[in-house]
Amino acid sequence: MRSNYKNLIFKDISDEAIMEDPRKILADELVELGKSNKDIVFVSVDSSLGASGGPFNKNFPERHFEFGIAEQNGMGEAAGMATCGKIPFIAGYVPFVSYRCFEQVRDDVCKTNLNVNIIGNNSGFSVSALGPTHVILEDMGVLRSLPNLTILSPADGTEYRQSVKIAAEIKGPVYIRVSRIKARKLFDNGHKLIPGKANILKDEGDITIIATGTMVLNALIASSILEKKGIKTRVINMSTIKPVDEEIIIDSANKTRKIVTVEEHSVINGLGAAVAEVIVKNNPVKMKFLGTPDKFAVVGSYEECIDYYNLTPEKIALQVADFARES
Repeated sequence: MRSNYKNLIFKDISDEAIMEDPRKILADELVELGKSNKDIVFVSVDSSLGASGGPFNKNFPERHFEFGIAEQNGMGEAAGMATCGKIPFIAGYVPFVSYRCFEQVRDDVCKTNLNVNIIGNNSGFSVSALGPTHVILEDMGVLRSLPNLTILSPADGTEYRQSVKIAAEIKGPVYIRVSRIKARKLFDNGHKLIPGKANILKDEGDITIIATGTMVLNALIASSILEKKGIKTRVINMSTIKPVDEEIIIDSANKTRKIVTVEEHSVINGLGAAVAEVIVKNNPVKMKFLGTPDKFAVVGSYEECIDYYNLTPEKIALQVADFARES
């Protein structure tokens, strides 16, 4: 059994928050990686500054390739660079690097199992105010079906920093899901993001909450709310959506008998579905899926959308409490 996670710095709702910009973190880490590895190249598709490419371009202009509004072209070229021994990072808005060039991701990158690293910026409701095309709640569902692809969903700045180096080292394609919303620091520098492994952040046992990305913080706060009501929770950070950590899911099913998944994503083929696939094959238990329903989402500010879909800490706590009382 894994003990409570020692590197968690989150303590309570009232803690003074250390907020970090995921895009700046990725930009800085790409520069550091570029300094140590001359094979790192950056591919952008009309969004180099907003997609963490500005500092890389300043330091290594000869290794930065801009393709404009031609995502399919950029993805195919990134695959071509990988066949020549380069390690490309291609960055852009999630709908453009996942939906628009899905065929290239499937056939050029994943089918050939190339070391192409896709940075999907502004996921979830990050830029919802820009309109329906920028409400991104299906990307994990679309990409999770592709063989060979590793999907990382970092929870805080520490995990974002490590995801860049991890992606470069994996001998195959990687998708990093990035939110535009500043991330509260949850882990100290001793934390290790290990692909395919989740972390138990609290282990008090009445019911399990498995969260990913932006929802890990909300799940932790919800757990603190529930604790004051006498409901103890096991909270898990699932930072890898594919391959998912089957061992920790099965262990949670055995110990708590009820599992709640929380994600800033559709409940169709996302984190909840990945967990359910493991549960149904090994130890079927009751589950509750918290995310967005099988409908196109509303548009609004980030805070409005999270509240509308009951993904605030307070509303997560209410739903978990109701589920815990069910027989």
